[in-house]
Amino acid sequence: MTEATDVSLGGETGKAAIAKFAMAAVGFVASIFFARELGPGAFGGYYLLFGLVKFADRPLMGWATASKKRFADDETKRREIVGLQFLFNAAWILLAAVTALLLASNIRSYSGLAIGPLLFVILLVSESNYEAFDRILTARGQVGLATWADALRSYLTLPLQALFVFALAGYGADGMVYGLAGATVLTFPIVFYFIKTKPAIPSLDTLASVAQYARYSIPTDLFMNLYSRLDMILLGILLVPATAANYQVAAQLTVPATFVASLAGSGLMPRVSRLWTEGKAVGQEVTNAIAFSSVFAVPILFGALAIPNALVVTVYGSEYALGASLIASIAAYQFLATQTTPLIQTLNGIDRPDVNMRASGIALSVNIVLGVILTLQFGPIGVVISSLVAESLIYVFTAYVVKRQVPSVELVPRPLCVQVSTGVIMFLVVSAVSRVVVVQSWFDLGILLTVGATTYVGVLLVVSPAIRTTVGSVLDGSRLETYIPRRFLNW
Repeated sequence: MTEATDVSLGGETGKAAIAKFAMAAVGFVASIFFARELGPGAFGGYYLLFGLVKFADRPLMGWATASKKRFADDETKRREIVGLQFLFNAAWILLAAVTALLLASNIRSYSGLAIGPLLFVILLVSESNYEAFDRILTARGQVGLATWADALRSYLTLPLQALFVFALAGYGADGMVYGLAGATVLTFPIVFYFIKTKPAIPSLDTLASVAQYARYSIPTDLFMNLYSRLDMILLGILLVPATAANYQVAAQLTVPATFVASLAGSGLMPRVSRLWTEGKAVGQEVTNAIAFSSVFAVPILFGALAIPNALVVTVYGSEYALGASLIASIAAYQFLATQTTPLIQTLNGIDRPDVNMRASGIALSVNIVLGVILTLQFGPIGVVISSLVAESLIYVFTAYVVKRQVPSVELVPRPLCVQVSTGVIMFLVVSAVSRVVVVQSWFDLGILLTVGATTYVGVLLVVSPAIRTTVGSVLDGSRLETYIPRRFLNW
């Protein structure tokens, strides 16, 4: 049976990254269509409701993180762990749904959606169950498999949402919920099948083992999710849904920045956990994850700095022009987040979820206070600045503890420095070309994006043997050498 240490982390990350890009392409197209069709009010209302669901299901996700950790460590109790996750899901969803119905008027007011409470429950039931067991699936290290299952869900989501929003007139933002929930229900059996573990009634020992870890992972997940979605929440409370929509479209353009970090981190946690339990070294594993987690975040950051207006307005229209003033700051936050992700997952793997809980709690407190003050003072840009400050605190806190626990870890590996230097070169090239190519259409934007991507990838491959070696390792592990021969990297 496949375990986390039996698979290539680079290969799994490579396969998963392809799936992520496929999902991003679908999500990107969908966001353009729905943003233009629904308008900032309804479009922003959907994402405000979605963010509320993601806040409400945090205890469930925190418990799933504990299940993932114990699932990776102990093969003898896996059936009980899966059964326990089902029981916890049912109890928490029932409690959260009852609470939502009691606060129905507040949910309607916050989201601007007339049947917001019902939509909240539908999303909670479908999303929470899917993501909990998807998290357990990655405990085997098969991140690529889990991500391709999620990609399938995306492929089903777009046509179903289009059916409700466009074909069945009158559903509007409600149709986006129905489409997502329908696709999730159709995909869940696939995820559960590949877990390859039938549920069993858990013993008290299993309950105590998972609960011991969950006492830290639940508050951490709650803090981190509230922290990551605080921007949207504050914009919804302090400003108007249309402002949240402008933030969302800018954030949507930076989503690929996190792909490698989130995927590698998901596989890193069970891998480090297994090695740490067996008393083996983990420093090189963590260093490699840090070195390449920002490989997409770097060009997105410098691209957002070079052509912010061209990106947002060309893609989403002048109605979302406010997003152009936010995209560079959001991209900077994403870059910093890609560096904290492997540190957080390392601490989870070496049984220090308490550190992550404290770090996320402190960051959340700072983010709330600064977010309110700066948003009221400077508008939507204030909430992004507060997130940057809070993320910096998480990085410093987690980096210090990881370095103390695993001294061999390099926090600023040379490949990361090369990527940033290459990003600066890309910024200068794109900025120069943008003075000649004035963006007035998708074609013009495509020219600038092609110039930027070619410059970044080309310079990286030329100046960095480590990059070439890593790409070759990913090709070997993911069987992509069929399409990209290794000989092009061996020079």
